[in-house]
Amino acid sequence: MFELWLTGFIIGSVLGITLYLGYCWIVETTFDRGYWSGRASGWRAANEHYEKIRKLRSESVFDYDKN
Repeated sequence: MFELWLTGFIIGSVLGITLYLGYCWIVETTFDRGYWSGRASGWRAANEHYEKIRKLRSESVFDYDKN
């Protein structure tokens, strides 16, 4: 009877530890993926904004005759 209880306890412990480590791995990788994709989209938006500003500045012409 004791051996059956001990076997069930060991199998349950191994299963619980495996599920816990799998959960930790999934949480860690999804956090990293979301963090880095957020950083990439932020840089992309900033670069697009700076490109629009550069284009507006290059298209504007200073009128020397007004001064």
